[in-house]
Amino acid sequence: MTINEQLNLFDNESDTAMYKHKITLEKIKNELIDFGLTKSQAKVFIYLGKYGAKTATEVSKALQLPRTETYHLVNSLQSLGLVVAELSHPTKYTAMDMKTAITTLVKQEQERIDTLATKEDSISELWKGIPFFAVETDESKSEKMQLLHGSGPITNKIKDMIDSSVESFRIFGSVADILRMYHSDIFDWTAKSSSELKMVISPLTSTPEFLSEFNKNGIKILSTDSEKKCFIIKDSKEVLIFMRNANHPTRQIFAWWSDSEALIDMMSSLFELSWEKGEGLY
Repeated sequence: MTINEQLNLFDNESDTAMYKHKITLEKIKNELIDFGLTKSQAKVFIYLGKYGAKTATEVSKALQLPRTETYHLVNSLQSLGLVVAELSHPTKYTAMDMKTAITTLVKQEQERIDTLATKEDSISELWKGIPFFAVETDESKSEKMQLLHGSGPITNKIKDMIDSSVESFRIFGSVADILRMYHSDIFDWTAKSSSELKMVISPLTSTPEFLSEFNKNGIKILSTDSEKKCFIIKDSKEVLIFMRNANHPTRQIFAWWSDSEALIDMMSSLFELSWEKGEGLY
């Protein structure tokens, strides 16, 4: 197989034999990026994984990458434990199998999180040791808002809202939104809260199995197609609105949190109207 034929793995036309793999390869590449690799690192790893041992020069030519950058990429992948260098001249690089690579990346991420967690108390104590210099004014009591990008920060904000909730926790979203929250342990946290949980799901063409775990009295189904709408209201004091929810075509979700009284009143009215129009879950 020539270098040009190998390039078709990433850059192919609809009439080529490799085109049918394009979507799958893009998905794999995006998943590897989610695990912390750069776009170029992911492409090099996939290339080595599907074409076997190659020199840095061969990788550079096949993927049309600068030679110096390619050496940096294979060395960085080697440092991550995803690529092995063979004792040959010139040096050839081989990718670990995908399962081993993912396990390695997960362990490294967990170790990083564990290390950061050990610093939580010490950093908090250092912070407390610095005096607070701000003078409280009426401006400091103004309404607040926050933009949150990515599932991690959004999930953490939802957890904070649940932990501080004392009355009600209302969720409006599609099946995909509710399912994402389900897999993010959000409903494990609401189960431990004393607040009443109410959900409006829109639309719902069939009932997913996981909904059987919830109190049916706390769920209403709205037939109107509102799959792009998703928001959460806590105690009529905070609201989190997904600007891009689970149904957005891109992988980048983001949400807008606020304690604006006017905004909360508006979204609460929308939720209550949807709840009244909704049908019970059978």
